[in-house]
Amino acid sequence: MTLGYLLGCVIGIFVAINADVKWIGNLPSNLVDEQSSGLFTVFCSCSAYGLGMLFLATSYLGFLFIPGVLSLKGFLSASVFTACIRSDCPHGLERACVGLLLPGIFLLPALLMLGQRCMHCSVRQLRFRAGEMVPPDSAAPGALGAVLVLLLMASAVKAYVVPYVLNLL
Repeated sequence: MTLGYLLGCVIGIFVAINADVKWIGNLPSNLVDEQSSGLFTVFCSCSAYGLGMLFLATSYLGFLFIPGVLSLKGFLSASVFTACIRSDCPHGLERACVGLLLPGIFLLPALLMLGQRCMHCSVRQLRFRAGEMVPPDSAAPGALGAVLVLLLMASAVKAYVVPYVLNLL
């Protein structure tokens, strides 16, 4: 899963190097507008990839597609980060670090933990379908609780800390 995320990041960097980045100039104001809409809206935005992985965890072959979701997240994050750095926006590197990496400190571990649990759930379903007796998983509630806390922390940072720091720049 981590390899899928890193592969998406590398591809995103190479795509953004050759892309037109004139739209990036409005990104800091767009980030502030999105994040001032409330904690629940930002939480839903942070949880979108996790909900996709939870949906894939309900299928027998979800374990094949969950690394693809993480690759997509890595691709989008890295391409936006690289485009911010390449743009003519003043303080592009600082704005990219604050806007993407600060919430990513909490968001990336949450997505990797959730991806691992979802892959495990999908594999368990496939083994059960094949006729194996699969014992109940006792680690799932604690791991999902930790994911929820990390997603809430990422949402709070994205909603309250990032706009404040971006306004200081």
